Amino acid sequence: MSGIYGIYRYDGGPVSSEWMERMRSAIAYYGPNGGGSKIEGSVGMGHLLLEINPEDAFESQPVSGERGPVVSAARLDNRDDLLNLFGYSSSEGCQISDGHLVSLAFDRWGEEICSHIQGDWSLAAWDHRERRLLLARNPCGQSTFYYYEGKGFIAFASHLKALLALPGVTKEADYLRLAQVLVAWQNDPELTAYKGFRRLPWAHAMSVGPNGQNCLWRHWSPEGRPLIFYRKDEEYEEAFLEYYTRAVRNCLRSSKPIASMLSGGRDSGSLVALAAPILASQGRELTAYTSVPCLPPDGAGNRSMGNEWELAHATATMAGNNVQHLPIDAANYGVLQGIEYFLDVHEGPSHAASNHFWIQALAKTAAKNGAGVVLTGRMGNATISWAGNGSALLALHQGNPSIALQLLLHTDTNPWRTLKRQILSPLLFPGRRAWNHYKTHGRKPWQAYSALNPNMALSLNLDGQMQAAGYDATFTRSPLVDIHPLFYGPPVGADNCISVELAARNSLAYLDPTGNIALAEFILRVPDDQFCKGGRSGLFQRALRNRLPEPVLKGRKKGLQAADVGHRILQEQSALRKCLYSLDALPIAREMLDLPHMHRCLENLVAKVDQGSTARAGSILLRGLGVGIFLRDLDGY
Repeated sequence: MSGIYGIYRYDGGPVSSEWMERMRSAIAYYGPNGGGSKIEGSVGMGHLLLEINPEDAFESQPVSGERGPVVSAARLDNRDDLLNLFGYSSSEGCQISDGHLVSLAFDRWGEEICSHIQGDWSLAAWDHRERRLLLARNPCGQSTFYYYEGKGFIAFASHLKALLALPGVTKEADYLRLAQVLVAWQNDPELTAYKGFRRLPWAHAMSVGPNGQNCLWRHWSPEGRPLIFYRKDEEYEEAFLEYYTRAVRNCLRSSKPIASMLSGGRDSGSLVALAAPILASQGRELTAYTSVPCLPPDGAGNRSMGNEWELAHATATMAGNNVQHLPIDAANYGVLQGIEYFLDVHEGPSHAASNHFWIQALAKTAAKNGAGVVLTGRMGNATISWAGNGSALLALHQGNPSIALQLLLHTDTNPWRTLKRQILSPLLFPGRRAWNHYKTHGRKPWQAYSALNPNMALSLNLDGQMQAAGYDATFTRSPLVDIHPLFYGPPVGADNCISVELAARNSLAYLDPTGNIALAEFILRVPDDQFCKGGRSGLFQRALRNRLPEPVLKGRKKGLQAADVGHRILQEQSALRKCLYSLDALPIAREMLDLPHMHRCLENLVAKVDQGSTARAGSILLRGLGVGIFLRDLDGY
């Protein structure tokens, strides 16, 4: 995706060209194909161009519209509808960029624009009439947008680096955000690793007026959508495939080579299954990349796959002869190197530190092989492969007795499993949650999987903040609560931003058809019984039954792409010990981290590499190292 940046001096002063250049230079890699900037008194905007789709060759931003200048990083899914609405013929539309369409949409709808554009986008628009700046970000989170409020101004950008480059800003760690990373609290949409630097939440907009008065609101919500009722199950399957195929096709407009991540599971597998025939009809190929271990995958247990190549290759083979399937073993990429690389990419640590090495390797390989687009299925669990709540009692509580009856009678052929799921599980839930808290033996639940120092957690009132936010550190959720991930935000939280930032660093566009807003809205309106009908034969499985191999379609094991990370850590234990010792000598690291716990994780791994020691090393040692290295570098050591 392209990048944007800018400043609004609401104190009335002129925007400094030096400040604008500092921001541009800090994220210049977002614009390998050029860009532009414009200063109009107290407002300055800039754009950095990455050409992905053919119409990007005609992009020229900022765009001076009737209301005022607009800058956007946008790939629109409904561009054809907008072209028709604004009176462009098909021949004219080929030369109309998405950025220009965003400007026209702002001219027509003003701050209501967010309800009329679909795709991956973030934007900033200045309204001369109202003397207000609009900042907005798309639903489902496949975009990035940050802002910083200083004395008399607000600055915004696609990446934190642009804001950190401003003169006079203070780079101070936000300990609450670092604690959230350490305990895998992913769904806080606003905090960053630096105090005062914020993320604009997904599906939100902010209006900033004179004197810095601002208003933040949510422009899209998953709630309150009426269910759709078809006469036949097949009609749901056909509609699902229609929405999903359209979402995939929207991501294939690029004239550059297309690649895709491919695991042994259903989400990325379905992307390849749908994309390959579309590309084949255009005489084009699809390159699919699968992460494979180069060392024994001893971190995988009985319920996970440590090597997904076999199932992934079966999917690639079934998808068509135009699929080139390549393994990524990341043999030349280090675990510690991956953590440091992602700290630079994101300007902050991530909860997924054990995966950084292979994700880096995949991005670098795709870029080296000339890809322009990499398809991902990160939002799949919340959309295409959503398995439903499956609770008859919940459906009854929501006023849907017919759905409740369907869930009781037709979701499973085994009466015992039906009784267990529909009656016993809800009844026993309070006791199960109490037991999960009790078995921690007086310790906080997160201490079993986190390197956070308990004293720091106490000073932050972390547990109180968790409780206030409805976050349960035991991950025990009630079967009687509607838990669709879209009600809580993108299930990958800040890490969704990291994937977009990683792509920009490598001049790629990571596109996720499973996060398509029209597809998500359709999924939200499908009755719950359609996701559970016939036990494991849900809507996804029925719709894709002739497009994916049976072992993939009905597979119960989850993929574990970093299953060999335990042995990789052993190969780097000398460097990791050195890093740990440097943190031992750093006061703020000792305050933030339970360093003895991290040392024990490494020693336990040295003693034996198995599923437990590998999991603890990933969640405690590596995640803790990410936070520790961030603090060390921030402190200037």
